[in-house]
Amino acid sequence: MKMIFQSPTLNGKFAPRDFPGQVPRSGNKRFHFRQGVWLILLAWFGLAALAALAVAQSETNVKARLISSHTTIVPGEPVTLGLELSIDPTWHTYWINPGETGKTTTLQLDLPAGFTAGKLGYPVPKRFVTDYGYDIKEAGFGYTDVVIHPVTITPPADLKPGTNVTLKGQAEWLMCDPNTCLPGQADVAITLSVGSESVRSAEVDAIAAFQKKLPESVNWPVAIELQEENLIVSVEVPQGALADGATLHLYPYQSMIFDQLSEPEIVREGGKVQFTFARYAKLTAAPESFAALLVEEQASGKKGWRVSTGGEAETEQAATVNQAPVNSSTPADSGALPFGGGLIGILLAAFLGGITLNIMPCVFPVISLKVMSFVAQAGEDRKKVLAHSLVFALGILIFFWILTTMLLLLRSGGNGEVGWGVQLQQPGFVIVLIFVMVAVAMSLFGIFEIGTSLTSVGGSIASKSGYTGSFWSGALAVLLATPCTAPLMAPAIGFALSQSAPIMFLVFTALGLGLAAPYFVFAAFPKLLDIVPAPGAWMETFKQFMGFPMLAVAIWLIGVLSRQLSVSGLQWALGAVLLLAVAGWVCGRFCGFERSGSTRLKGRGAALVFAACALVIAWNASALRAPASSMDIRDVIARHQQDGKHVFVDFTAEWCVTCKVNERTTIKTQKVQDLFAENNIAFVVADWTNEDPSITKELQKFGRAGVPFYALYPSDPAENPVTLGDGIVTVGAIKEAIQGLPN
Repeated sequence: MKMIFQSPTLNGKFAPRDFPGQVPRSGNKRFHFRQGVWLILLAWFGLAALAALAVAQSETNVKARLISSHTTIVPGEPVTLGLELSIDPTWHTYWINPGETGKTTTLQLDLPAGFTAGKLGYPVPKRFVTDYGYDIKEAGFGYTDVVIHPVTITPPADLKPGTNVTLKGQAEWLMCDPNTCLPGQADVAITLSVGSESVRSAEVDAIAAFQKKLPESVNWPVAIELQEENLIVSVEVPQGALADGATLHLYPYQSMIFDQLSEPEIVREGGKVQFTFARYAKLTAAPESFAALLVEEQASGKKGWRVSTGGEAETEQAATVNQAPVNSSTPADSGALPFGGGLIGILLAAFLGGITLNIMPCVFPVISLKVMSFVAQAGEDRKKVLAHSLVFALGILIFFWILTTMLLLLRSGGNGEVGWGVQLQQPGFVIVLIFVMVAVAMSLFGIFEIGTSLTSVGGSIASKSGYTGSFWSGALAVLLATPCTAPLMAPAIGFALSQSAPIMFLVFTALGLGLAAPYFVFAAFPKLLDIVPAPGAWMETFKQFMGFPMLAVAIWLIGVLSRQLSVSGLQWALGAVLLLAVAGWVCGRFCGFERSGSTRLKGRGAALVFAACALVIAWNASALRAPASSMDIRDVIARHQQDGKHVFVDFTAEWCVTCKVNERTTIKTQKVQDLFAENNIAFVVADWTNEDPSITKELQKFGRAGVPFYALYPSDPAENPVTLGDGIVTVGAIKEAIQGLPN
């Protein structure tokens, strides 16, 4: 889809800016023309940046549907489903090994009670090399045109004939072409009837064709060795297993083994096939275990065998299909909940957690601004001070209610994996926060004004803009609070997310009232403000200085964004921030009341163009996601337990400030790491910066809805994990958790 933009013509004259002591000039056409040219050039620059964003892409490049080998199924008899992806020309999706920058296609099925599912099948892929220009190339393995990923479903034996069953799930993939890569997602479903005899569907032959393309597991001997810059793989093949003259390929199941851009040298001698690849640049030793797909390609098609150094290849397929639990949001036992559990205990925990949020590092910039507001209110009428506190609290509550509504909508839409801070897993939300921080900083610097001022500094606190400032200060406090989890908050929110809508609203209201409570103390006891200096000229300097903490928050959010977007996505996002800053500058430069009405109108038009460009670019940039991890945290924990190790799991996220404080002050210090080594404890990081269903489900097992969270898993999987307290973690708490491990 091509987007064609036509630059608007700015008519009329621009009045010169009136400086103190200067007599306004009228009729100076050269001066008016110069201002008009500048605004037109600025608007054109913004539109050109928007037009250069490339063609808008959509997830229609890959269409997904769930198909079945049978329209009527029989109780207890397996049936094959297929995730069919229809892929547009020039685009491709990915195999189990997606290369360095791809993402494996996955399917998460939500099956009715009693149904079981096998693993998702991955037919023999093709190798492709994508040239992005500027000497940037990528090699990967995947599929073009059409691919069907089969999976075997077994219905329960007591399924009643004459009924219908609906099988549904969520498919996720990454789709790429030579210009861009975009994440894809689709909710898929199919309804089948239950009878005494099975009835084949129209898609049965297509599914069978791709089932034939599934690799066969064999125990052919495999050896791998590193010789200088080459990695040599030898496979002993039974006589007659491979056709003479067929083209052979070897696709590793692990990434970062071969230099996938290089073509291997292949030698066939008797029953042995030897592949010589250029090694991956960072590979320093041959892998201890190795699995690969040996592919034979002929004019009639492809055939594949799974081979490995350990006999029959047991490849870890990250994209498995699991039966969804009936209720994946079960809260922790009441005994583990604060104040003995119960609604009163949970509400008290939420209220105290909200109070504690005020001392968390996330909310510091807003606290500083609100203190400035109280300084400005010193000596004012007590009723007005109380009114501002009420408006501030109202801003907090309304935005907590908006957040609660969003979580309820996500849950009602079938996404049970919701939690505190999940909105920060969305790059679009992070970009909006960066926009807010930069805009507030520019306002504090005096480049332009939001109302009279965000904190009512320099204006009448009784004015409408002053109350507006108090309201938006409360809203901003909620936005900045979401990356933090204070003590008592985690169990309260975990409980709330598993309850009905009224209970959720009650808990989040208590949390909001706790966040606003300290400010009511100042409002109720204005004499407390006597400890601060009297209002004066110093306030303007302090107000401008407070713009820097806002920019510091923006820098931190950019760090979060760098973990969520590709390099090009991050660059476009920062470009959008730049355009927003230009819009603010235009607003401050040309839209002040000292300007003529014509100049203000043109300035607002130009600022609006820049702001619109920034929003559109940010929207497109948010889709340029970095490749998602295919690691299942539960598999990682299980592997360490199999090795006889205890496992300390740090559930964290790049956007979680409390997590980062704990890591720097405690968890990643040499003292704690030595403690882990002395006690045979493997340290594992569960990074929740981006959406990860396996981490979400593991958190939900403990009744937690967000991070930080810390659990110490015993080496014996049958033993219960030891959990640490919420919020700030100390070395003593970790030692106590280690002492709680079973002997």
